[in-house]
Amino acid sequence: MKRNHATMVIVALSFFVLLIAATGSVVANPELANECGGTGCHETFGTLTLTTNSTVDAETGVPFTLQIDAGNGVEYVAVKQGWADNDYFNISEPLVQDGSTNDTDAADGEISVEIVITPLTNGTYTLRIWTAAGGSLAESFDVTVTVAGPSGTTPPPPVDLFGIWSTMMILVPIATGVILLIFGYLALKRN
Repeated sequence: MKRNHATMVIVALSFFVLLIAATGSVVANPELANECGGTGCHETFGTLTLTTNSTVDAETGVPFTLQIDAGNGVEYVAVKQGWADNDYFNISEPLVQDGSTNDTDAADGEISVEIVITPLTNGTYTLRIWTAAGGSLAESFDVTVTVAGPSGTTPPPPVDLFGIWSTMMILVPIATGVILLIFGYLALKRN
């Protein structure tokens, strides 16, 4: 009876740890790098406003400034690595929150920010800018950037942050469960 009780406690604790790990992986967070606008994240609804240049001509290694204005209840503006071709640029302000020091528009629900962007290599790229508000409200805007640069410039290796995050969200709970089962087995074996 004692051995069955201990086994049930270990299995229940393992399940509880896996449940907590899975629950923690579905929280929306503007710091995440996976691209929004799809299922399971902010969906794109046309109620927020987002404006900036639609095209830019730039030079490799030479910074340029984008004036971004967002409104109609916006809470965040983001230009994150891993979205569209954003990995081909260094971005001074990857995330700006309404009312932060980088937001030059004092009104609530309005963001105005100048973001300095430095192209890393020559080519034509899509720079994706995203904005979000409460609930599932989001809007994105693509800027076509044509970058001239010295020949032979190679692009940086792509960073798959979403793939790394997804893998960790699978492996960490499984590894935790296996470790708990091993400790449980060893504890039962000692009894």
